[in-house]
Amino acid sequence: MNMKKIRSKKALKFLGLLISAMVIASVSAATYNMFMNAAVGVEAAEMSFVASTDFDDCGGTLLDNNQKVEFSTMNGQPGVEAIYYPVNITNGATANHTIELMVDTWTGAGEDNLYNMTVTMFSAGGSQEGASIVLRPTARGTSVTTSGSVFIDISETWDVRWTVYWNGSATVATDSFNVYLLLVIS
Repeated sequence: MNMKKIRSKKALKFLGLLISAMVIASVSAATYNMFMNAAVGVEAAEMSFVASTDFDDCGGTLLDNNQKVEFSTMNGQPGVEAIYYPVNITNGATANHTIELMVDTWTGAGEDNLYNMTVTMFSAGGSQEGASIVLRPTARGTSVTTSGSVFIDISETWDVRWTVYWNGSATVATDSFNVYLLLVIS
């Protein structure tokens, strides 16, 4: 055997392997650029709040394209149940939706002079939809914090009734609470 031929063959094989390794390494080390592009706009809200009969009496304000409502003067008298219909929920969409009204937070759990505060949804036909949310101070029992999931049909508007019931010892100077409700739409 000729040593030169063996070395040349080994050298060629080694050179081939070296070139292959360099090609693989350079391909593996390549960087890639990828892009995303989006045209972002605004579409009409499908669900919204609408002022109702007692909206002004409760100091109602609609905010954020009618996606948020605040009441500043929803008060009740001591010993008397105060019932308000301050806002409606409207499905302006082209599809049915499932909604759930639930308590986010409330500050009345320790309020001694509150019997309860109740929020109930009613369909256009007057039927109660879902469970009533009933907030009771801890000393008066367990609260109900969700309506459960209910379906609201296309173009339907539901009434939302608020009932505030203070006991006879409640006073303007010392008794109040805040409640934050969340309407979950799917």
